[in-house]
Amino acid sequence: MRLNQYIGKRLAGLAIALLSIFLLIALVQATISIQREKKGTEQLLLLSQELDHLKQAGLNDFTPQLNQLIAFSQSDEFRHIKITFKDAKGQIIAQSNPDKHITIAGNLLGRLIGIFHEPTTDDLVSASWVIKGPDRTITVYISPDTASEQNEAAAALFGSFLMLVALTAALHIGVKLTLQRALNPLKEALGQLEDLAHNKYDGVLKESKISEVKAVNDAINALSQSLMQLENSRQMLSAKLVSSQEDERARISRDLHDELGQKIAVIRYNTSYLQKTLGDTNTDNANQAINDITLATKDIDQELKKILKELRPQEHLLNIDNNSLKNLLLNLINGWQSTTGNECQFNYSIELGDINFAQNIALTVFRITQEALTNIAKHANASHVTIDIHTDTAYIYWSVIDNGVGIPDWNQSTQQRGNGLAGLQERLWSIGVELTIIPQVEHGGFGLSAKIPLINAN
Repeated sequence: MRLNQYIGKRLAGLAIALLSIFLLIALVQATISIQREKKGTEQLLLLSQELDHLKQAGLNDFTPQLNQLIAFSQSDEFRHIKITFKDAKGQIIAQSNPDKHITIAGNLLGRLIGIFHEPTTDDLVSASWVIKGPDRTITVYISPDTASEQNEAAAALFGSFLMLVALTAALHIGVKLTLQRALNPLKEALGQLEDLAHNKYDGVLKESKISEVKAVNDAINALSQSLMQLENSRQMLSAKLVSSQEDERARISRDLHDELGQKIAVIRYNTSYLQKTLGDTNTDNANQAINDITLATKDIDQELKKILKELRPQEHLLNIDNNSLKNLLLNLINGWQSTTGNECQFNYSIELGDINFAQNIALTVFRITQEALTNIAKHANASHVTIDIHTDTAYIYWSVIDNGVGIPDWNQSTQQRGNGLAGLQERLWSIGVELTIIPQVEHGGFGLSAKIPLINAN
């Protein structure tokens, strides 16, 4: 069903329902008016009978019947007539509904009618009955009641106006609800597009009866599937890239250990041999040179072990607990602190709770911290660095902030090789995590944050 057909059918059904309701109301009002007209006619007939009875009344019955007739004339069931009783001198004895007056609405209607037709008393026709009683003569006048007519016409006009207002309001509400119902799936489609913009691809839009909405939903669902496949491919590629980097680090570590480590061991062995061979015959300068070589080889050996540990932290990250990862991170930070000296101050808070981390998660936390500190040392020219790593039951919350020169173009920097940010982002992508900028960084500087799930597929 097309959108215009859907809206047309809904509005047609609404119009039929509203017209049926208002037709029923009009029928009820017509029935009430007919009953009132019928009752008014019956009252006129009864009035003529009472007048005949009064004409035939004797001396003793005339006054009671006159009072009865006057009381009868006060009935509200008389429609649009005014009954007046006068004596032989023309003075009014009684009058029907003496307190009845024209309403504000009736007066307004009369003024509006007066614009086109000015009513006069000459237009009014009245009827009279002269009743000669035993002791006095009474004249009964029946004339049109313009106030009653105007009041009733104004009430009918006002009622019709209210019905039109109600009909218009009902149509407006009906059209609004119909359009909301018809366009509500588009709101869901917009929500799905916003989810896609935030890398959420698991939503599926429902089937719609409206062809236009169905086409939009199908297109967005297809886009979601395509983006999900691309995201999965990107994560797999990032995981392979990270794995390749770790393999390359392991190869370099083995080469350093096998080649350089062996040669250092030979130097230390030969130096020790020279010390034993020379004995007491060696000069002070020779002994000093040998001692310097020995100390240098020890320093090289310790530095080599440190490099090997940084290249292959995964050897220490098998079934790692919170204390082991915390110690590795503290050693990493302290290493940068001692290297940087007093030029940069490191403030850190590492609270990992009572958790055993999977190897890929622990390795990711270590590597991104290592890469972030390397970037700060190379590019930031910072004097203050804040490191915050803490956990709850579901996530690791990681952030590193510096007060250095910052990065003008974040998006471009993550696409360039060599500045470390691209590799850091790829490592997080490999476990399905986005790297974000911390917006609270002020007065220059740069901040990175990540929310890493504790439960993550390898």
